[in-house]
Amino acid sequence: MIFRRIYDPALAQASYLVGCPETREAILFDPERDIDRYEREAAEEGVRIVAVAETHLHADFVSGMRAFGATRPVTLLVSGMGPAAPWTSEGPFHAGASVRFLRDGDEFTVGSLRFRARHTPGHTREALSFEFVGEQGFPLAFFSGDFLFAGDIGRPDLGFLASGGMTVEESAEALRRSLALLDDMPDATVVLPGHGAGSACGKMICRLPESTVGIERIINRPLRAKDDSARFVEGLLRDQPDPPPYFGRVKDTNERGPALHDRIPAPPRLSPVEFVAASKELSRVVLDTREWSAWMDGHLPGSIFAMLDPYFGPTAANYLDAGDEVLLVAEPDEVDEAVRVLFRVGIDRFGGWIDPHGFAAIDEDEFEGAGCEEITPREANRRILTGAAVLDVRSKQEFAKGHIVGAVHIPFIQLSARVGELDPRRPVVAYCRSGNRSARACAYLRRRGFTVANLRGGYWPYVGRGF
Repeated sequence: MIFRRIYDPALAQASYLVGCPETREAILFDPERDIDRYEREAAEEGVRIVAVAETHLHADFVSGMRAFGATRPVTLLVSGMGPAAPWTSEGPFHAGASVRFLRDGDEFTVGSLRFRARHTPGHTREALSFEFVGEQGFPLAFFSGDFLFAGDIGRPDLGFLASGGMTVEESAEALRRSLALLDDMPDATVVLPGHGAGSACGKMICRLPESTVGIERIINRPLRAKDDSARFVEGLLRDQPDPPPYFGRVKDTNERGPALHDRIPAPPRLSPVEFVAASKELSRVVLDTREWSAWMDGHLPGSIFAMLDPYFGPTAANYLDAGDEVLLVAEPDEVDEAVRVLFRVGIDRFGGWIDPHGFAAIDEDEFEGAGCEEITPREANRRILTGAAVLDVRSKQEFAKGHIVGAVHIPFIQLSARVGELDPRRPVVAYCRSGNRSARACAYLRRRGFTVANLRGGYWPYVGRGF
């Protein structure tokens, strides 16, 4: 078997390319939207993608299924265990493409490789997992999508985002029943999950790129608790973080069918004068990927701060509004990757980009004045004592372990949906663990008209000084 795990660290997402060494035909599981990169991987392995399979309708990234079906002679393998996405019947489709709806237990082959679809609902109603079946009929590998992760299982509260979705309680019970599928699997069956650590599709995903059923029987708490319904549901729902607001938009996009593009967007490079002029158009938003210190030294009004790290995609997806056209501040060798990450989370419109050197040539009179700053723990304490609001943008688990007295808790990815919980007339002191997530929150709040300050170093230096 020819095998490649194609991992997107920006969204902690894994796609899998599996090929037959005899026929050189291959299947691709769970592709993201920029499908050209999978074809490059296939070419490197000397295989041809003839089938593309999807474990479920995703919420965290825009799927590449429709793009493959519209432009390539492939068989699309999608779940027949729930409402069909409208695009699967409406097309458009390549002349050589076809759609096959799979039900529990259905088998198919790619070259000499044999696969079996298994219905594993809970994360979503229609979710499938795929077994790679050996000669004796036992699963050698298990492509588990968002059903089973290394050390965790899929979160049960995303089903309501879809048409014909489930309640949290229904989802939790469905996940518990789905786990019974593992009872008869050999310990050696390799588990190949759809996400790694850092994904918002699970709660406690560990850092193993892959696992085995035997390992999961030892380390996976929900799996160990599956025979006790009350214990299972209570543990699964406890401290479950709220889903990022953009998940609903992406889930809807994947149901309706993502817009089709001939190629990955290639925004033009703009001069300093052109970039400033473009930034003043109402539909355009500056997304600034420079370091926080550089952003603080000078930034254009209304710009969103989002460095190119694992928070980049979710930050942009949650802070940009539908219809926004992005103006990007990024290094030349990072533009393509930044655009691809944004494209994967459903951002299609790009007005242009400028590099940090060009940005530095912008007249300082164009920069935003006071309203956002970084302050020491001592200064933060002084402001809090004199009436500033305190905003904790960490996770539920972090907040529960300790927080500044009186802090409003809004995880940074939730800020766009919950900004109404803050009084824009009060100055805000924002903090996280280190100052990274709260910096993003500060920039967003400044964009919304707040006067904000970022607590330098985050929560622990503040507590360590006895405040």
